[in-house]
This record gives sequence, C-alpha cells and structure tokens, in this order.
Amino acid sequence: MASHDLPSHPDLAARSLAWLPAEASARRYARLVAPRGAPAPSAVLMLFASGTRPAEVRRVARATERLGAAGIPVPQLFRVNLEQGWILQEDLGDVSLAGARGRGDNVAPAYSEAVALLDRLRPLTLDTSPRPPLDRRRMREELHQFATRGLGLHEGPGPALAAELDALAEACAALPVVLCHRDYHARNLMLHEGRLRVLDHQDALPGPLPYDRVSLAYDPYVALPDAIRDRIAGDAEGTSTVAVQRLAKAIGTYGDKGGPWRRWIAPAARSARRMIKRDTLPFPMLDLAFASLAVEPPAAAAGA
Repeated sequence: MASHDLPSHPDLAARSLAWLPAEASARRYARLVAPRGAPAPSAVLMLFASGTRPAEVRRVARATERLGAAGIPVPQLFRVNLEQGWILQEDLGDVSLAGARGRGDNVAPAYSEAVALLDRLRPLTLDTSPRPPLDRRRMREELHQFATRGLGLHEGPGPALAAELDALAEACAALPVVLCHRDYHARNLMLHEGRLRVLDHQDALPGPLPYDRVSLAYDPYVALPDAIRDRIAGDAEGTSTVAVQRLAKAIGTYGDKGGPWRRWIAPAARSARRMIKRDTLPFPMLDLAFASLAVEPPAAAAGA
C-alpha cells in the first residue's frame, strides 16, 4: 500500500510514516513518528480495508477498550475514525516474544506471564465477539479448510478422514467454554518497556478452555524443547485434542495464504503428530495426513 492511500485527516499528520509488514489480517498497519493525534513520540495506525462498515471499526475499538479495562495489556487507543476506517493506537515497538526467543533472550518469565494473563481473560464475556463462537460448527469448518487448503484435497476429505475430523471437532466442543484470544502466540505478544503486551486480540470469542495455552505452547513460530511446550500447554482435560485441532486450523490458514506462510506447515504438522502419538488419540487417518506434511519443503519452495 502506497503512502498516498493514507486517509486525509489532521490527526494523521506526522513527521514520517512507515508501513509495517503485512500479516494474515486484511487490515494494514503503519508507524507514525511524531503524530499530531497521539500524545506519544510514535503511534501505530490500524487501517481497515476499503468498504469496511463503521460498525466493524467500532467493534474492534470496543473490544480493545473492554479488554484493557479488564487488565489485559492491549494497546491504548488514541483516536478512532469510524467513517474513514482507522484507529490510531499505542506503538508497542518491534520486539515480539518470538523475536526475543530467536535472538537468544531469556524468555521464560515472559512465557510465565503470558500463561498467567489467561486467568484474567477466561472469565470475561464480550459483546464484541465475532459469531459464531469457536464451537463445533466453526471448528469443523476450520478442519475442512485444513483438508482442502492444507492437504490439497480440493474435493474434500474421504469418508474415513472426514469421520475423524468430525470426531475431533466434537471432542473439542464438549470441553468447558471460556473466552479465548484465539491467536495467542509469540508473534502477537510484545515486549515493550519491560512489560508483556498483547496484540491481535480483536476477535476474542468463546471457545474450549485449553485453546489459548495450546496456541502459545505449540506455536510453530518459535523453537522450544518439547518438555517446555508441554509445560506451557498445561494438563487441562482435552489439551492434546485441542492442540491437534488448533494446529490443523493453522495449517489450513498457511496453505490458504501460500508463499512464505507454507514454511510453518511442517513444524505444525510434526507437533500435531506428537500430540496424537503421545496421548494415543484415535486419529490414525489424521496422523497419516500430518505425516504427509511433516517433511520440510525445499528451501526455494518454502520461500516462494
């Protein structure tokens, strides 16, 4: 997105602007230095896609306000423009938990804090949550994307694999329900001024109790020993089952995005296979499916 796509508004006047790398969201982000509309040396602009309804911008802003009021360390909001479709918010810098781990920092305290934060999140209810919740139907749709986009089964899974995917979604949906961040991993947790901060929280919604902990524990973006991953995941009922569903969902997303996102498929598939084998989960066809994805692609293909 070129700089001329920036909406014209006095609050967005700044000394300089730099677009941040695009992630999986349709929203775009830019860092504004010395912005007129923020009481800080820099701020981050969240720019919604053209045509986004004002109600969606309001929903995202309200989710941030509600979570912040409950003690979840989300970014502070500076300005919200419903009609132009943007939010100006606190700049949390560029050091994610994944980045800190990658450069060799001691991140054990940050992981402990990240797990503890979930105790504040789980009891909450939000009127901003997307619908439907992370229930059986939604999880089954995610598993269908895993089959079609992750495995390349464009006609859908065969009867045996489909039955296991149904059983997986059913088992996850039978667990206690709490509020879930839903994308709680080390690239969405920032280390800023000595604090752990939370990003990409706007779509928090009800889902299975172990969901966020397994998302953090079996996150393919970071290399961690298996024993540490298992400690982060905890031992709540259904932990390994939810981990398999979450990893399958992630693989479907990576396959749908394509290109550099595909590099994360193999580590996610290996983690899912380990969960199936460790707890002897009744998913032999799904284990074979993960086995077909668990080999690293050639370097050239992975970065295509």
